[in-house]
Amino acid sequence: MIEFNATFLVAMLSFVVFIMIMNAIFYRPILNIMRKRDEYINSNYDEAKAFSEQAEKLDIKKAETIQQTQNECRTEIKNVVENAQGLASKNVQDVRTEVKNEIQLKKDSLVRESEALEGVLKSSVVTDLASSITSKFMSKDLAVNK
Repeated sequence: MIEFNATFLVAMLSFVVFIMIMNAIFYRPILNIMRKRDEYINSNYDEAKAFSEQAEKLDIKKAETIQQTQNECRTEIKNVVENAQGLASKNVQDVRTEVKNEIQLKKDSLVRESEALEGVLKSSVVTDLASSITSKFMSKDLAVNK
């Protein structure tokens, strides 16, 4: 059986003192270190989670900005193309009008030259005809007078 004598009490007292010393020297510092480590890990985890959320928000914002920029670029390209087509159409119309005007001027010039040549030819023909008739009359007149 178990006897409770002085040796047993000294052993129990020694054991309790040993536990108290171990608690003060070993367990408390280790528990403090473990608690600080847990706090450090948790703070780093929270910080990493916050950075992750911020990165996701930035990714979403970047995607929205890219989409908006692409839409603006498409709109700008569409406007530039429409302006270029309008300008090209206007230039073609201006060239057509200019060519029509030039053709009309050339036609008018040709008509005037034709009329002038016709007048010159008529007067030349009339002059030639008159001189031919005159010379025939003169030659008949001379032949009759002889």
